[in-house]
Amino acid sequence: MSDTHWNHALQISGQIGFTLSLISNTILIFLIHFRSNRQIGSYKYILMLFCVFTMFYSCVEMFLRPFLHIYDDTLFLIQRKYFDLGKTVTRVLSTTYCFCYAMSFTLFALQFLYRYIATCKAHLLHYFSGAWFLLWITATVSIALSWQIAAFFLFPQNARTEQSFRFICQNSYGIDASWADYMPYKYFYRDEFNERHPDYRNLLGILQHLIVIFGSFGVLFYCGFRTYSQMKSFKGVSNKTRHLQYQLFRALVVQTIFPMLFMYFPTGFLFACPILGWELGANTNYQVVITQLYPGIDPMIVLMLISDYRRSLWNIICLRKSLRPGNNSYTNAAGTSRITPATTLASTDN
Repeated sequence: MSDTHWNHALQISGQIGFTLSLISNTILIFLIHFRSNRQIGSYKYILMLFCVFTMFYSCVEMFLRPFLHIYDDTLFLIQRKYFDLGKTVTRVLSTTYCFCYAMSFTLFALQFLYRYIATCKAHLLHYFSGAWFLLWITATVSIALSWQIAAFFLFPQNARTEQSFRFICQNSYGIDASWADYMPYKYFYRDEFNERHPDYRNLLGILQHLIVIFGSFGVLFYCGFRTYSQMKSFKGVSNKTRHLQYQLFRALVVQTIFPMLFMYFPTGFLFACPILGWELGANTNYQVVITQLYPGIDPMIVLMLISDYRRSLWNIICLRKSLRPGNNSYTNAAGTSRITPATTLASTDN
């Protein structure tokens, strides 16, 4: 049965996600740079880095136009080619998608780690400035690169996956296999008696991927829980401070739930399907749709839940008020000033 409807669905979702990502991330970068309170510290650079990365991620997805397909106990990551490049170059491009996927995990973990340090271990904040900040960025990139290297070397193609790949291209998507390439996540091989045996090389790659996923999720969960617990322990604070803490908690909850729903759980499920023998076929592309749309949705969460950014965006859209960066007042069209609540973007804010 043909699954060519996914070609059209992924093209639409890719264009929507790419457009949303460029618009929402550009707006957020502008607001972070020009409208952030001075006390936000190094966290604003983490936010800007995440915005730049998500735009890069969207560009990679638009260039590769990936499919996901589970067939013959194998999870296929298929990319379509614009140019007839060498096999090695094409594989590097395919694994770049894997790098971006892993980078999103590590950047999520870095954001929550910073929130935890700023809220619970403020005396250690100097480890997020200067050369130390560059070291944190290097560490996150290195972890993502380890995922890409594992994908490049530990999931090789063979005669059986090549046959399955050509069958999928022709019968499911109606595309020319010579203008596509793939990476097979295949955990077993079959002998001449059609008996399954574990492929330890592939399983080692999956182990590396799972370490990154569960490691970043562990950091996210632990830091998120400790940060929330610390916020609840604040006593005798003003209503303004209490309102700010509630705002931070709401942003923390939403930005914890979204990665779990959009990234962690679906990815773990896809990795488990070939092991369990569940062949979802082209329906696996639901995860491609999610990853295409997510880079454009995540900045909107920050824009809507952080009052300083939300108010600044509304002021710009309405052309009524000009918020002064690093100040607690804004000036209306008549030139008079009003004092806004002191909702300083604390270092724990996002």
